[in-house]
Amino acid sequence: MSTARLFLDTVFIQALYNSRDQFHAKALALLSQVEVAAEVWVTEAILVEVGNGLGTVNRPGAIEFIQLCYQTPNIYVVALIRHY
Repeated sequence: MSTARLFLDTVFIQALYNSRDQFHAKALALLSQVEVAAEVWVTEAILVEVGNGLGTVNRPGAIEFIQLCYQTPNIYVVALIRHY
């Protein structure tokens, strides 16, 4: 595992799960860095964008990614709303 701390954005995730995306090959090449990073951060807003953006292109991939974000120990999901 590396000591890298990464922030995932919508462009990377959509490119990863959409083989027709112009950045698909680049996203695949960067995936190994994400997999070994010490911390990977993503916001719920980005997860919403991913669900909407991939809903018609790769719905199963979008669902899988969102679920993995909440189940993977090194991925931290930043909530949109704080519960007091």
